[in-house]
Amino acid sequence: MLDVHLRSGNAFLAARLFLPARAGPVGVVFCHGWSGAHHFDDLHAALAEGGITVVSFEQRGYGESTGQARLSLWPADMAKVAEWLRRRDLRVWVMGLSTGGTMALTTAAQQAWIAGAIALSPFARLDRIRADYPPARKILTERFGELRAADYRAADALVWAPSIGPRPAIVVHARRDEIVPFAHAQLLRDKAGVTLWELPRGDHRLLKVDRPALFRRIRRLLLRT
Repeated sequence: MLDVHLRSGNAFLAARLFLPARAGPVGVVFCHGWSGAHHFDDLHAALAEGGITVVSFEQRGYGESTGQARLSLWPADMAKVAEWLRRRDLRVWVMGLSTGGTMALTTAAQQAWIAGAIALSPFARLDRIRADYPPARKILTERFGELRAADYRAADALVWAPSIGPRPAIVVHARRDEIVPFAHAQLLRDKAGVTLWELPRGDHRLLKVDRPALFRRIRRLLLRT
């Protein structure tokens, strides 16, 4: 694992780069949720073992990244990191947890050259998660200040996700998610046409699932497409 900084506009995005011993043709950009932090370094290491290059980055205003946190810029910053991998002749997927998963769907919809998206525990729409998980209102305000129309547009996977097809769009969601209700995954499946990998047990950050089995499934998907 290497620590790198990638430029996006006037910000420098801190990232962890997981390099395989023998690189294959696939790269993955991974984005955290609204609380930040790296919860999936074990996933990234498992993917790197399979020859997949992974960049797990922090959005502007998070961790070691510079700039002010702006939710509306998450897709643009994710796309910038993806372009960095693309310039290395990799077929790039976008992936994320929670808000990062929602924005992975948005980013893939906006960038036709992205190979596909995998969203872990995403919410379907920003206004819907604010209603379904009341603590989100305080959390989002403290992090981003007053939310604007551009923020709601950027975080509306129900609008964006249908544009991803025929490229793969996968949502991984635990039925017992304590933060983002499983109904969000069902909405994305039924209204936006994503493929749903339902986990009958587990939690929002997927810490209580069979992570090695899930990681193998993700790796197989990335390597066969």
